[in-house]
Amino acid sequence: MNPGPAYTPEHPRSLLRYMTYLDPIVMLIFVVSVTIPIGGMAALRYFAVAYFCCGLVLFARQTLPAFLRGWPTLIIPVMCVISAIWAPSANEAIRKGVFMALTGAIAVYAASRLSVRQIIAIYFLGETVGALMSLVSPNITDGNWTGVFVQKNYLAVHMFILYTTAFTILLDRGQNLWLRMSTLLFIPLAVMLILLSKSATTLVLMGGATMAFLGHAFLWQPAARIPHMRTFIAMSVVLLGIIAGLLLFGLFQIDAAGAALDALGKDSTLTGRTFIWDIGYRVMNEHPFTGVGASGFWRPELGIANQITRFFFYDNFVKFSFHNSYIENGVQLGYPGFYATYFIAAWGLWSIFRTWMKNQTLPNAAFLIFGLMVIIRSNAEIDLAMELAGTAILFFIGAIRKEDLRKPAYVPQQPAGPAPRAPAFPLRRRR
Repeated sequence: MNPGPAYTPEHPRSLLRYMTYLDPIVMLIFVVSVTIPIGGMAALRYFAVAYFCCGLVLFARQTLPAFLRGWPTLIIPVMCVISAIWAPSANEAIRKGVFMALTGAIAVYAASRLSVRQIIAIYFLGETVGALMSLVSPNITDGNWTGVFVQKNYLAVHMFILYTTAFTILLDRGQNLWLRMSTLLFIPLAVMLILLSKSATTLVLMGGATMAFLGHAFLWQPAARIPHMRTFIAMSVVLLGIIAGLLLFGLFQIDAAGAALDALGKDSTLTGRTFIWDIGYRVMNEHPFTGVGASGFWRPELGIANQITRFFFYDNFVKFSFHNSYIENGVQLGYPGFYATYFIAAWGLWSIFRTWMKNQTLPNAAFLIFGLMVIIRSNAEIDLAMELAGTAILFFIGAIRKEDLRKPAYVPQQPAGPAPRAPAFPLRRRR
């Protein structure tokens, strides 16, 4: 039987099309696996990493431009692999370099395959798991909630991510309605857990993020409809900041460092951090160009590493850190790694800020807040020196993302010219 000339046989769909639906699911699995530090999560994490690596190859035409934009994420991995030549353990140095490269690779895949709203929703859903589990299992240590996390600062930063993503979804009219309504339950929960963790730094970040969101949604975005209003607002904020600085530090002679430490409830040593920072600088001066090698300092056979852990009241050796991303990389990779980390931080923050300047939307403002959070934390934690760190991946996603420039909300109208004059005599139609 002849089906006729109009018949077109149906071609089977490629399995790669279904990866569009799998990408958000696998990304959510990965976020949960790096958020919840319990047994069994490592297998899910490595499954997600393998999926992303395959996707980078299968969708190379889509991911390669993002990979080229994110080339600074490969600086530290390459240096780690090279340091295997002099590191105490070449295998561990290479392993660290590979996993640091995977940290950037995951960000490349997410930035090129997922939309900004999908990424924010995924982190929101992933952090809700940590919030609910911490609510069920508070694990109070010295009066501070740690939840399912190792320490209170980890609980606080994850709840800050939950708070920021929830606030973004709530104010973003382009998000799903049911998802927006669910944030009304988790915003108070995130605030409560941050308060119970007693992390003063995160509390200050939460207050600043709240003011930024409200100002962006109800002041900055509506100002786009009035010509030059945004310029007036920006200049007013700068002027008020200069006046406040002159009054506080010029007239009243306030000690900014001491006042900040007192307000945050910190001592002058930042809970012993300055002690290990001094040791880190001393080790960098001893190995200025090479460092001790990747994964070459925090080792049980190294006496100075044991000295630091005993200083913090550990009976046995535990893998510790310098609580500073720049010093952590500097000790392992020398001053080249130290300054390379500063370059990566500056590149990431500038890229995020440039994306926000192109399209000053609420999701882009959220990534700007995340970028500032990671930069602030990198001075007291090793977010930019740790493999598969969720905060570092979020930071790199914001830096690698690319959005086309949109037209401004206000378009000035051109003055209308004079109306054409009607002819004095009707024109005759040519034959």
